[in-house]
Amino acid sequence: MLDYAELGDIVNTVGLKGEIKLLPGPDFWTGALERDQLSLVSVKAGRRPVRMEKYRRKGGTYVIKFTELESIQDAENVVGHRLELSLEGMDESDYPERGLRCRLVGMQVFMTEGEMIGEVIDLVSSSMQDCIIVAGENRRYILPFVPEIIPDIDYGKGLIRIDPPEGLLDLVW
Repeated sequence: MLDYAELGDIVNTVGLKGEIKLLPGPDFWTGALERDQLSLVSVKAGRRPVRMEKYRRKGGTYVIKFTELESIQDAENVVGHRLELSLEGMDESDYPERGLRCRLVGMQVFMTEGEMIGEVIDLVSSSMQDCIIVAGENRRYILPFVPEIIPDIDYGKGLIRIDPPEGLLDLVW
């Protein structure tokens, strides 16, 4: 499991009073915006804690007002930054029902019979279906993130049990 959830990237400013436009990332859920552990992150500026004042959805993005950004100049200075949420101290009930990349990366993947397949290295999301990428000893697997194939996830132990249909693990990715 990762230490931070990647909520998205700041892609533009909105208006003159410090609002920004967020393009949601792989770990985005609206409940995360209301948490106290938000940070703006960039290679150049490092990590800067922020507090969300208000937000609204606009198409496939979110318009967000942070209390620390008071002008368009403040907002312009954070375009290109990533919005992250520290996962420290979060309980199981704090997360959304769906799987998040930040929680799945690093988990060990086993067949239902106990054979280890590998470790989750990524989650690929699309409008059609989410898939986990698993790195095995000599190859990688792409597995649809659906209950029929992934019937058991133990976040506390970092284990995923899979029951793939015949031939799924034979596919080359």
